[in-house]
Formats: sequence, C-alpha cells, structure tokens
Amino acid sequence: MQNSDPRGLYAVIGVSPVATAEEIKNAFRRRAKETHPDTSSNPSATLFQQVNAAYKILSDPEARAEYDSSGYQASAEEVRHKQLDPVCCSRCKQATAQPRYVVFRRVYSFILATIRTPVQGIFCASCARKEAFRSSLITMCTGWWGVPWGPIYTIGVILGNGFGGEYSKEAEERLTWYNCLAFLSRGNVDLAYSLAQMSRKASDPEISSRATELSRELEKTGVDPKRSRLKNPWNFGLVERLKHLAMVAAVPLVVAGIFMQDQIASWWTGRPVPRPSYTSTYTPPPRTTKAVPAKIVPVTNACSTRPRNGDALDGYGNAISSQGHVLEIRNGSGGPAIVKVRDSFSNRTIASFYISDNAAAEYPGIPDGSYRIQYAVGDELRSDCRSFFNTAAVGQFPNVERLQTERTSTQIITQHLTYTLYAVASGNVRPQSLSMEAFDAP
Repeated sequence: MQNSDPRGLYAVIGVSPVATAEEIKNAFRRRAKETHPDTSSNPSATLFQQVNAAYKILSDPEARAEYDSSGYQASAEEVRHKQLDPVCCSRCKQATAQPRYVVFRRVYSFILATIRTPVQGIFCASCARKEAFRSSLITMCTGWWGVPWGPIYTIGVILGNGFGGEYSKEAEERLTWYNCLAFLSRGNVDLAYSLAQMSRKASDPEISSRATELSRELEKTGVDPKRSRLKNPWNFGLVERLKHLAMVAAVPLVVAGIFMQDQIASWWTGRPVPRPSYTSTYTPPPRTTKAVPAKIVPVTNACSTRPRNGDALDGYGNAISSQGHVLEIRNGSGGPAIVKVRDSFSNRTIASFYISDNAAAEYPGIPDGSYRIQYAVGDELRSDCRSFFNTAAVGQFPNVERLQTERTSTQIITQHLTYTLYAVASGNVRPQSLSMEAFDAP
C-alpha cells in the first residue's frame, strides 16, 4: 500500500516498510556503497543524498513513527468517491479498528558493550502483546550480561514493554481518524461513528472539529450512540504486567540462587548452614618439627592401639549436638598432632583430638562458648595414648574463639573454624608458646 511508504523512503533504501532497525542499517550501508562517488562504478550524488536523507528518518524511531503514520490521511472528498482501505496490522496483516504505532525495544549485551534496538510498527492490540512479550523475553536472556549498562537497560526495557511500549498519541489519533473515514467509505456507519467519537478528543483541533461534525451528521441518519461503542483493547492488564515483572526478576533470582544454595537448602530441609569464619595459620617455632627417630623411643611404654586420624581422645563425642559449630584441623607440621579445645574462662579441657601427619579432620557439634585452641606436635604416643614421648612444638593460638549460634525465622547459622598446622610464608597468626605441663593439664 502507498500509505505505508508515502514518500518512498523505504524504496530508496531497498527494504519493506516492516523492516527491522538492523535490516534498515544493513540496507543503508549497501546502498550508500552503491551510490557513493568514491566507491561506486555508477556514482550518483543525487541518489546518494536521497539514501542518506531516507536513513536519517528511518533510523530514528520517533521520526520513523511520524513518517509511517503520515501516510494515513484522507479527506471527505476521497470518502465520497472511493473506498479507503482500513489500517492493517504490520504483523498479522489484518484490518484493525483501533491501530497504534508502537515502539518496543530489545537489549543485547556483549560483556563490555550493550545496545538497545527498537522493534516498531503499526500493531493491533493482540500482536502488540505478543511482540512485547517476545521482546522482553529476548531481553531477559541477552540483556543482563553487559557491564555496566546491561542490568540497567534490561530492567527499564522490560518494564517499558510490559506497560505497552512507546507510542505517539498524535500518530494514534491520525490512524484512528483515517480508519473512521475508511470504514465510513465502506458503509460501516456504526464503527465509523464509534471512531469519530474517539477522535473528538484528539489533540489536533482539525481532527477534533471534523470528528465532531461527522458525529452529528451520523446521529441525524439514525445511528444509536449507545450501541456504537468500542472497548479499549490497549489496556495491558495485571496479568500482562506480572509476566514482565517476573522476567525482570528471573535472572537476579537465578544468580542469587546459585550463590545462596546453602541457605536455600537449609530453609528447605531445616538443617543448619555452617558459616565459614577464617583460617588461622600456624607459624612454627624456629626448631625443627620433625619427629625424633624411632630408635630412641621407649617402645615398651608406647600406646598399644594408635588412634586413627580424627579420633577424639578426651571429652568429646560427635553426637554432642547435630546443630553445633564445626572445627576443622589440617595438619602439615611434619608429625602427628594433638589438638585441645579449652574453655577460655575455666581453662578446662572441653575436647582433644588426634590428627595424623599430613591429614585433616572435622569435628561437628561444638557447642556455643568461648574457647582457646592448643596443639602439640610430636612422635610416638605414650601408653595413655594422650601425650607424646617427645614433642617438637607446643603452643596455642592467640585468639579466643567466641562461638555463638544465630537463629532466624528460616535457618540456624553456625560457624566453621579452620586451623592449619604448618608454616606459611604469609601466615597471619603467630602462636603463643606453651609449656608441656600447661598443655597436659586436664
């Protein structure tokens, strides 16, 4: 139809009136190369200027909307002498009584680059809803991943699409008035009257006055004003908007779910979530930590049954509490170690554990309280299986660990302490020296 390209701008560039912004850009580059005096075998300065002028209008969403709707104009004289074609939806190609020129947008992100591209045209209300959903869905999948504008553009575009996109009220009024005359030329006076009533409220005084005059003439012919009413199909209801709001929240919720899977699992199962605290790194004293050679150990008084790695030696059972804190010991000190947990107020030994050389063990169920962590590194265990014949290092970590369980309405949060018994160049903890008598105290 001539209405969709009134001045032939689409024809100059070589695309159809329903071409996308990307198609128009690609066609412009091709046509500019074909007509440019420096790159074309048949240069044409006039045609090159026409191509540039056409692209200047069609590449701007607002200017393009104004151009597309400008073709739909008619006079009373035309109505008397010929039938006019009603405005058709650019997507489904069906005539629609209440068309609207709408611009929806999509966002594409490429890590450090984010672009917004328009999808526009004359829509019926049904196709507009479909395009709004499609554009928001594409944006949800492709828009978040740019830095820094991806999330900002994505949220704005999806919400804009969900509320009906961008449209010009003046362009809509021209389309409505044209349709009023088109249906009148085809003898559908009831529909023409309804559209004339809508056009009476137009901001353009010429359209408003002509619509008022036409309404009066049609009423004189017997049109019933009460029967000739149209519902507004362009109200994007609550359900439509909720769909777009869900798309706004979808990606952030997925990302949050990945980083908060422990908390979600805790809420779902009712089990506590261990909360990592920090790692204390042991810097050993200057003397060697290597165990004394076995030949000088009085084997006759040695522990008859050597504990396994992770065994509790005193005052501890793994069933103290299924919802307590976790103590993790990593031993790389050069020999087996005994680790003690003492109450910081009474200095009483709460628990002691045996850790094999180059091994690690976890002890769940540590109750709330304030504790000091002590260690001894040695060789063979004595007959009591709770002390060494020869010790290479004895000490305690300087900090008092205050363990306190946090409870919320959905989860129980405990602490996870990690102690590492070996020298690290950048170690952040220097243990305090401790006598063997103090370590062996009950």
